[in-house]
Amino acid sequence: MGSRLVIPLQIAILFVSSILEGQESLPEIHVTLNARNRTINQVLDEITLQTGYNFTYDARLIEGSEKVRFRVEGIPMEEALDSLLVNPRLSYRVIGRNIVIYQRNESPPSPLVPEIDRSVLKGKVIDSRSGKPLDYATIALIGTSLGSVSNQAGEFSFKLPPEIADPILVISYMGYKDVYHTVAYPLRGEIVIALEKETIPLQEVIIRYTDPVALLREALNRIPSNYLQDPSTMVAYYRESVQRNEHCMLFSEAVLDVAKGPYRPGSLSDQVRIRKGRKISDTSTEDTVIIKLYSGIYSSLNLDVIKERPDFLSDDFQDLYDLEFSDMMTYRNRLVYVISFAQKHYITDLMFQGRIYLDQENLAVLAADFEFNPNLIHKHPGLFLISHPPRVHIRPVVARYHVDYRALDGQYHLSQVRAEMEMKVRKRREWFGSRYKISLEMAITGVEPGHQLRISMSDRVKPNTILADQPFDFDPLFWGIYNTIEPEATLMESIQRIEHNLLEIRN
Repeated sequence: MGSRLVIPLQIAILFVSSILEGQESLPEIHVTLNARNRTINQVLDEITLQTGYNFTYDARLIEGSEKVRFRVEGIPMEEALDSLLVNPRLSYRVIGRNIVIYQRNESPPSPLVPEIDRSVLKGKVIDSRSGKPLDYATIALIGTSLGSVSNQAGEFSFKLPPEIADPILVISYMGYKDVYHTVAYPLRGEIVIALEKETIPLQEVIIRYTDPVALLREALNRIPSNYLQDPSTMVAYYRESVQRNEHCMLFSEAVLDVAKGPYRPGSLSDQVRIRKGRKISDTSTEDTVIIKLYSGIYSSLNLDVIKERPDFLSDDFQDLYDLEFSDMMTYRNRLVYVISFAQKHYITDLMFQGRIYLDQENLAVLAADFEFNPNLIHKHPGLFLISHPPRVHIRPVVARYHVDYRALDGQYHLSQVRAEMEMKVRKRREWFGSRYKISLEMAITGVEPGHQLRISMSDRVKPNTILADQPFDFDPLFWGIYNTIEPEATLMESIQRIEHNLLEIRN
């Protein structure tokens, strides 16, 4: 990949939710407690201190502020909870060091859209203190490989399979505590998931390596043990858009089959086929001056920085970049080292700057945020384009990328990537130009590790392939059972406006 990485103006969101094992029986831990005039929440906190397990529940099920007198001595934790909560309909699910308390659904879900045999849960992810939407939060269905992400406005929709009677979702965001949400049927409108920032206790901040170069070098050495070494099969939702100023010129989306190669040198290249897709465009002659870009799908897969190493993860990275240990935070209940990097001051070639997130325990690269050096990118107008008219001046402004990974049975795989680029375009002898923005998102909503998908040459997406130009009708049934990314309000307005214009032209 390197500093000459060719990526169009895109955002790619590859999301693969890991299969998280849940269990109905609680650990064989005994509880002794004598609490007088304590609230239920306080009693649960005391049990947490004794057992090391945290409790999650819907406030509508348990009145946490209710005061109780609670005395038990040496009884199993499950019996203690039953005695405290006094509700035979409540059940427990162990997820890591969390115990989710929920009420079983008495009847199977009733699909909101019977034609696709799915109940669609809609919601929004926000910061608990500010109420600010959290963009690109990950949402996973416990016990399955199904997942999705929130959009830029924090909104999401999730199609729940009917065979799971009591679904539990886990919502994750960098620097925040995970939230486990139990789904109760029938669904009652949109839900709001408020995440709390994770404060790291001082005693937990134990930096085992003070040298960021040594940290990153060891992270590279551990790639064979930290990442999937076998091929895998993924299902992905993909979308891309091109905007000229505030006008949406192009919007396309698809469900893809991805044959993902293993994370080892000389492994198979990733292959893709389009299972289902559609495209809508609203362009004029003046809009077509630069719409000749490299394929977004494969450029997105190239953002897998563990498989396609950029220069800041190459063997000689320390000769090219200055590194510093800049922060420590949590992600998916793991402590994370944050390493910042920037190209050395005497290097004049276009390179990257950004941050790398390392798991403190195993030094796996959990995520990376990076961009082309904003002070140099304007000097490389042809970096992202195949061709453009000779009388057009193009000035790249921004090229930002994000990638993160997720663990499955102790080994990591690509979870989410995004890319976004903006450029200014001005025709010769014109005073004012236009600002173009290209964004692309791809979410892997299912994964089968160890399964090698074979895609025939005739079905395989070629590097110069664009999505099929199908008639666009924003029909929620179009995608059937597949999870997708919710369109943002502004994007939805643009789509509806284009659709309206097309209908008028046809009529």
